[in-house]
Amino acid sequence: MIRLALILSLSFPVVALAGPWPREVGETFLSLSGEHNRAGNAYGALYVEHGLTPRTTLGIEIGRADQAETSAIVWLQRALDDGQGPNRFALQSGAGVIRRGDDVLPVVQGSLSWGRGFNRWGGGWLTAQVLGKMTGRGADPREPVRPSFAASFLTAERVVKTDLTLGLRPRDGLMVINSLWLEERQDEAFSARLMSSVVLDAPGPVQIELGMVHPVSGPAERAFRLGTWIEF
Repeated sequence: MIRLALILSLSFPVVALAGPWPREVGETFLSLSGEHNRAGNAYGALYVEHGLTPRTTLGIEIGRADQAETSAIVWLQRALDDGQGPNRFALQSGAGVIRRGDDVLPVVQGSLSWGRGFNRWGGGWLTAQVLGKMTGRGADPREPVRPSFAASFLTAERVVKTDLTLGLRPRDGLMVINSLWLEERQDEAFSARLMSSVVLDAPGPVQIELGMVHPVSGPAERAFRLGTWIEF
């Protein structure tokens, strides 16, 4: 059980946490999170956001997929609105590298996001993000690669993702998050997954995320999520 806990604490893809809201200047958000599916595959990720200016957020994402792929991406997100009114919009661009075996491949990405908060049901938020990503061509990490493994954890040569999220705060110290992930990959069929999780306050600045990922269509497997969030 201890070994499993250590694997899970470092093994899951992170939810798109930034949304269109910029981080406060000098504020940092850090997450270690992971996903482990029924086929025994896992993915580990470190995700960091840091507020650079009132409208600009710096992000870093580092991930590892079952020793088949390691990735590192740095991005900047710029708020497109002036902070007035109910709607928020942001544009993001980033670049990094992916390592598969002996290959080191470039990767670039860009996204447009929208968000809106509301006061019903204790308060919450809605977000939508469209993200495009392209990477260089390299050797397959494993032969053969299971379609469910590739669809869940590996970076396609070209991919367009749409994330729709509803978050609720029914009471202090508790968030309930539901996200629909739609993905069109160059190398696989269209897939859709529903992620449902709860985020609980822990002692100090730490929050704990527990959740499940359910495949709606496509080759992905059902998966368990575990993560820790820290703000400072």
